[in-house]
Amino acid sequence: MPRTARSWAHGSTWRELLLTVVGTTISIVLTFGTAGMLDRCQRAQDRKMSAMMVMSNIEQFSRNVEDMSQKIARCDSIGAWMRSLPQDKLDNIPPEEVGNLINEVLALVDVITHDKTAENIFSNNIETWKNMGNFQFIDNVGACFSKMNAEEANWSQWVNEYEACISQVVSQMKPGEHTLTKLLTNNVFRQKIEDFHVRKYWLDYVAANIRYYNRKNMALIGISEEEVMAFTDQRTQDISINAEQPEQSDFRTDTLTLKDLNTLRPFIQHIDSIMYGK
Repeated sequence: MPRTARSWAHGSTWRELLLTVVGTTISIVLTFGTAGMLDRCQRAQDRKMSAMMVMSNIEQFSRNVEDMSQKIARCDSIGAWMRSLPQDKLDNIPPEEVGNLINEVLALVDVITHDKTAENIFSNNIETWKNMGNFQFIDNVGACFSKMNAEEANWSQWVNEYEACISQVVSQMKPGEHTLTKLLTNNVFRQKIEDFHVRKYWLDYVAANIRYYNRKNMALIGISEEEVMAFTDQRTQDISINAEQPEQSDFRTDTLTLKDLNTLRPFIQHIDSIMYGK
């Protein structure tokens, strides 16, 4: 083969090899670069979703506290009226006239709580912490959950004391005694319903304080308050389905009698023959 032809063939081989190497390199860069970009996008989405979940959880707690504050506000109004009644004339009020009001005050108490799932995932999953990448945010969220748990315990203690007071008063009632009279002549019960007012403004403060810290969380992670509120609304909205919610009464049946027995019939007949000579 002529020298020129050999040189040309040799140069062509190197060009092909170079193009192959360059093509392979570009392919690797694109593959890993795309995978890395997708991974970063996924991590960013996971980070935002985790942050939204915990901040929505905290916002929902504030809403639960505000709901309880509204219940207490009504009971505070009823309690103020009840305390204003002359104690020596309480027996003159027909029980049926105030029965509903008494029941409303006695049944006002409910737990204040939050969904522990988001808290447990956030608090116990080190991968979530790593992915967050903002330790100030992690500290702030942890502080929020600590405050929420403390307020739940505080409220639960007050509820238990209130219920214990009612139980004690009711247990001391004699047949024919007027419930309203028995309650409103008990100083401990009067102090408890007078405490409604303090509890009401304390709940308002707790809701506002938790929400204040949650706004700090939003600023730290770069998510707007509007997004968190919309996310919370979406999570709590009632989903409409074409079905009625089952009632417990729908599944009640009459107590079984002997003729309804449909198990172990041969054995039952055998025992009956021994017992009754059948």
